[in-house]
Amino acid sequence: MAKGGRRTVPYPDGSVGTNLPKRNYVKYLVERYHHYREADTGFGRKGRLHYAVLFKKIEAKFKAPTYFIPESRFEELVDYLHGRIDNTILGRRNNSRGIANFESFDEYKMRHMTSSRGSTLSTPSENN
Repeated sequence: MAKGGRRTVPYPDGSVGTNLPKRNYVKYLVERYHHYREADTGFGRKGRLHYAVLFKKIEAKFKAPTYFIPESRFEELVDYLHGRIDNTILGRRNNSRGIANFESFDEYKMRHMTSSRGSTLSTPSENN
């Protein structure tokens, strides 16, 4: 990896990382999981939160780094992350109260991935 944490290898074609809405939704779910895990300390969970652990778990399960996972396995990755979020203390508490722990992919795209004119945002390579 280059100095400053920049990714030196482009995401392979057909991977989650090349699809902007899917990549951003996975990022949203990872951030949501970390937020819920941080909140778990308020419920008595002990130990430090290590942010890289989730990425290592994903890599072990899917045999590829998070954003290098093929798009064909996107739903499986999303289900895995949903399960991780739902299994936090706060996630279980919210589920018992009927509170959603995350937006669905479609809700996320509608709320975060559309411009003010209603068209879906695209990556620069898609504009050519």
